[in-house]
Amino acid sequence: MKLIDNPLSPYSLKIRMILYEKGVDFESQEIHSEDDRDALLAANPRAEVPALIDGDNVVADSKVIAEYLEERLPTPPLLPEDLGLRARCRNLELIADNELDSAVLVLSLFKFFRPELAEQYPKELERAEQSLRQLFARIDGEVKGDYLLGEFSRADLAFAPHFGALGFFGFVADESTPALAAWVTRLGERPSVQRATQEAIASVGVQHERPLFDPQHLHWRSDRIEQLIRVGMGPWLLQELDAGKGFLPGSE
Repeated sequence: MKLIDNPLSPYSLKIRMILYEKGVDFESQEIHSEDDRDALLAANPRAEVPALIDGDNVVADSKVIAEYLEERLPTPPLLPEDLGLRARCRNLELIADNELDSAVLVLSLFKFFRPELAEQYPKELERAEQSLRQLFARIDGEVKGDYLLGEFSRADLAFAPHFGALGFFGFVADESTPALAAWVTRLGERPSVQRATQEAIASVGVQHERPLFDPQHLHWRSDRIEQLIRVGMGPWLLQELDAGKGFLPGSE
């Protein structure tokens, strides 16, 4: 089993965490350079990580990979048996993969990728932070006991990489969302989360020739574009695309 990924991608980290929870040995083919783009395109025409190769099966998109792994490797289970809880698990994954991911990426634009934008667009930064706090309040209400579904599931893992990224630049849950803050701490204690997080940290700041993921040439898609528009950065995105400083899935 081979995982084509990049440890700075939250979707890649989610799949790594799932594989670690299931105790699976796998080969990791990390995609860092434009020189590796062909290998990525062969597995996923959208040129997005992660992609999984298992024998003759090539699986792309982290949600599809997560479902594949649950059926391929059912023990230990990361999806509840109860039908209603399964639906809730999948819905929470969508919140993590779509809403939280986009909110985190837009905030990281100001805090990490393009810090100069914080001075140029202060109102937009304020809206980005407010959007995340509102999402924090929603997730706080979703915590049922120790984990989102009471028992640990892959819904928890879907959120873990995003909260790790937020912690990296100091945007964390506080006393206004106590259930969320305690849950994030609990997640960080799981070996699978610690291992994947350390792998991501080790990749930060490592220089690569012709990097595939370039802060000056960011990848924008679906919900991330929607979040940019929501906080008022739509015109900025159009300027970036016109200047060749950003790209859409499969556009290059």
